[in-house]
Amino acid sequence: MSHGYDLRPKKALGQHFLHDQGVLARIAALAAPVPGSGLIEIGPGTGNLTAHLLPHLEDPSGRTPPRPLVVVERDRRMPELLRERFGAERIRVEEGDAVQVDYAAMVAAHGLGPEPVIVGNLPYNAGVPILFATLQARPKRVVAMLQKEVTDRLAAQPGTSSYGQLSVKMQLLADVRVAFKVGRGAFRPPPKVISAVVVLRPLPSLRHDVPDRERLWRLLEAGFGQRRKTLARALGNTLKLPRDLVQQALVDLGHPPLARAERLDLASWAALAHALDPVLKPLLAAERPAPNARRRQAERHATPSSAEPAPETADDH
Repeated sequence: MSHGYDLRPKKALGQHFLHDQGVLARIAALAAPVPGSGLIEIGPGTGNLTAHLLPHLEDPSGRTPPRPLVVVERDRRMPELLRERFGAERIRVEEGDAVQVDYAAMVAAHGLGPEPVIVGNLPYNAGVPILFATLQARPKRVVAMLQKEVTDRLAAQPGTSSYGQLSVKMQLLADVRVAFKVGRGAFRPPPKVISAVVVLRPLPSLRHDVPDRERLWRLLEAGFGQRRKTLARALGNTLKLPRDLVQQALVDLGHPPLARAERLDLASWAALAHALDPVLKPLLAAERPAPNARRRQAERHATPSSAEPAPETADDH
C-alpha cells in the first residue's frame, strides 16, 4: 500500500482496496465537481481514491483555498490515518454506516453547493442500499464501483436476463450509464467477481408519473419475484390481484395477456400501476403490518428481492 499504510482489508466490512492508479484516475475524473460544489467520498479506506479526488477540489487560479472533501468511513481504523495523510483541513471525516447516512443533511451541513457529487468504491455486500440512499440528496451525479453483475442489472433493458425490479426502480429515478469494467487485479485482495463503474444522474422526479411510488415498488417486487410465471399469475399469487383484471390491463397497454414481468418497459410499468391502483390501493391498505413493517418499508426500495440475489463475492455474508 502506498505511503506506508498497509492495513489489512476487513472481510466483515466488504473491503477490497483499489490500488490501480489508472483506474483511480479515471474514477476521479468522472467525479470531478463543478465550481462551487463539493464532493462526498464513501468508503475511502486508506485514501487511494482520495488522493486523486483532492486535486479536483483546488482552485486552478489559486485565488481561493481548496474546498474540503467529505468522506464517510465505517472502519474506525481509518479516520486518524486519513487526517494524518491528507491533513484535517483538506478532509472532513464522517464516521458511520454509509447505508444509514442522511446525505441531504450532510450536503447542507458541509455547504457542498447546489450540484454535489458522491463517489465511492462501494462494499459489495451493501452497494445497492447505499446507492439508493445517496439519491435522496439529489446530487449532480453518483459515481460508484460495484460488481459488474449489479451494474448490468442497473442498466439492463426490457427482455434481457439482467432486467428486473432493480433496473426499473433505478432507471425511474436516474439516468444510468456503465462507464467501464475493472478487473480483479486492480484490488487488494482480488474479489471473486469483475467490477464496473456506474454513473447515475438523478432525475428531478420519477421518469414516469405513477399514483404512488411505494405501491409501484410492491408491484415490481411481486411481478419479478416470480419471474418464471406470467405477470397476471405472479401478481395474483402475491398481491391477490384478480388475474383477469391484470390480463385486461396488459392487453389495453398493448401487451399479450400472458406477458411476463421482464417484457414491460418503464412506461408500461407506470401505466400498469395507474390501471391497477384502484384495486391495489385498498388491498394493500387492508394488510396487517408486521411489527417491523415500517423498517422493511423504509428499506424496500434499497434491497434486491430474493428472486434477484446479489452475486457471490468473497465478502457476502
